Amino acid sequence: MHLQSPTRGSGTLVRLRHLRAGLVALCLAAVTAIGSSAPADASPRAARDHRAVVDVPGAAGLSGAGRDQALLAYWTPERIAEALANEADADGRALSRTQQQAAVTGPHSTAVGKLVFEHANGTPDACTGTVVNSDAEVLVLTAAHCLNEGPGGTWTKNQVFYPGFHNGSAPYGGFTAWNIATSSQWSIGAKADYEHDYGMLVVNDNASGQTVLEAAGGYQIVPDMRTGEQVSLIGYSGPPYDGNHQEFCQELVEPTVPPLNMWQVECPNMAPGSSGGPWLLDYDYDTGTGYIGGLNSINDMGDFMASPRFDADMQAFYDLMEQIGEARP
Repeated sequence: MHLQSPTRGSGTLVRLRHLRAGLVALCLAAVTAIGSSAPADASPRAARDHRAVVDVPGAAGLSGAGRDQALLAYWTPERIAEALANEADADGRALSRTQQQAAVTGPHSTAVGKLVFEHANGTPDACTGTVVNSDAEVLVLTAAHCLNEGPGGTWTKNQVFYPGFHNGSAPYGGFTAWNIATSSQWSIGAKADYEHDYGMLVVNDNASGQTVLEAAGGYQIVPDMRTGEQVSLIGYSGPPYDGNHQEFCQELVEPTVPPLNMWQVECPNMAPGSSGGPWLLDYDYDTGTGYIGGLNSINDMGDFMASPRFDADMQAFYDLMEQIGEARP
């Protein structure tokens, strides 16, 4: 399916249940990834995909529903809390600001959720994901660095996505990963390419047999975000926030300073854990509708958040993920 630019204002499906932030340049010298860490070698394909790994007690020898149940049981409230506490930047440094901030009162998007996972060494971590309104009905968009750790790095494991996660509650259940993928360009060269810091999970159905799109709704991805356009950011920000609530920021989009070719907004409340959260265009507070025009990728260790541009490379990545999603059992 081609990424289309529909007539803005009609929006796409998502249920709902309302913030603000000025503008300057993203400081290249201090750019740091937020939320967790990220694939490995280059590939001629638009994506590097990897069958999701389940490595939890009781899962050995199981497949299908049995393995899903073992993974869902593994993510106890205590383990999820540990993942929230571990949210750090790409260098693994916890934020020095330890004073917890109050959760911002705002809209609660059911299609945006908490993504929990473990690194190869077993350390739990968390990011933000968004259900994609696609034909496959099983795609969740997030940042590439939440799925793989960059050139020479490893894939994460034991991923579960909880759409609409709020204060420890997962009203639509958990969706285990079947396959995970990142842009192949994310890992080309000597260091990670944040201009291609996007990835997706192909998730299994929940315990009720619903696809993630059926259960939580989703947003369509569009390719044509423009300078000066208003965008709404959503993310499960960790320290100094609690990671249990969706934080919100609404601001105007500007390009980053060359040579970095990304979008940026001033949103100081998008802290570690918000990685992968959506940049929503035409977001309607009453209906919850909108379009995904970007995602939380990197910040300048200050107030500015940047997103990859959703261009022809994203189109190729999305097309391949649709194929992988359609092939899911």
